[in-house]
Amino acid sequence: MGVGVFGHRGACGYLPENTMPSFELAFEMGADAIEFDVVLTKDAVPVILHDLDLTKTTNVASHPEVPTSVDELTLKQLKQLRVMERFPEQRIESAKHSGQFEIPSLKELLANSAFDGRHLILELKDGKQLLAQGLDLVSAVAQELAASNWQERGIRLTVESFEFSILRTAMSAFGAGIDFVFLSAPGTLPAGRATLEDDLLAEIASQFDGVSVAIEMLWEDDFVARAKALGLTVFTYTARVETAQGEVESWFEKLVLSGVDGIFADQPDRLIQTVSRLT
Repeated sequence: MGVGVFGHRGACGYLPENTMPSFELAFEMGADAIEFDVVLTKDAVPVILHDLDLTKTTNVASHPEVPTSVDELTLKQLKQLRVMERFPEQRIESAKHSGQFEIPSLKELLANSAFDGRHLILELKDGKQLLAQGLDLVSAVAQELAASNWQERGIRLTVESFEFSILRTAMSAFGAGIDFVFLSAPGTLPAGRATLEDDLLAEIASQFDGVSVAIEMLWEDDFVARAKALGLTVFTYTARVETAQGEVESWFEKLVLSGVDGIFADQPDRLIQTVSRLT
C-alpha cells in the first residue's frame, strides 16, 4: 500500500514527546520515520522542543528563576529542565515518565547511532519570530547538518515548516539530498482562503517536494488527488487514539485509505497494525 507511518514527536502516546527515548521507541515499534520540532536557544543552539514556550512541555514551573521561553535561555540553562507529558490526564503511561528525560539538542539527535539508516523528519519552528530577535534558526541548523555525517550514515532527511519563506531559505542553505515539505492547517491559510485551492497548491509544487496537511483538510475538494496531480508527496497529521472520529481502527483505516503517502501518529504501533492488516 505504500503508506508510511511516522512517529509524531517520537512515540508520544507512550513517552513524553520530543525526547530521545520516545524517538527510539517509535523506531522499535516499526515506524518508518520520526518527526521532531527544532527551535533555537539564546546562544543559537538548535534544540528539540515543540515551540518556544516551555510551560507546557517542561518542568520550568519548578524553576521560578528560569525564563519560560527557549530563546531566553542558553543550552546549559535549558539542560537543567526536564520534559513533562503535555496531557497527563489522557496519557497516563507517558505521564509516569514526566521529569525523567532532558531536552535533546539537534547535535545529539544527529549523533545517535540508533538512527543510522533511518528517516528523520525535521520541522523548523518559529523561524520568523526567532529571526526578528536576531536568531537565525535556518543557519544554525545548516551548521549542525554540515558538521554531522548524516548522509554517510544512510540517514534520509525531510525538512518541514509552516513558514513558506523559512522553508525556501532552508532549501538554499541545507544542500542537496533533502526533501522539503510545506505544512498547512486551516488556521495557517492566507487571509480569505478556506482551503488549499489549485493556485496555492501549484505555488507549493513549484517550490517544494511535498505538502503535509491537518487531517480535516484531506477530504476537501479531492485534495489528495489534486496535490498528487501536481507531483507533490502528501502527508497528513495527526493520527491519535484520543481524537479518533468513532472507533479507532475504523478511523485509522479511513486515514490509510485516503491515498496519502505518510501519516504522523502518536501511537505508531496502532497505526502500523492497521496498515499491515490492509496490506
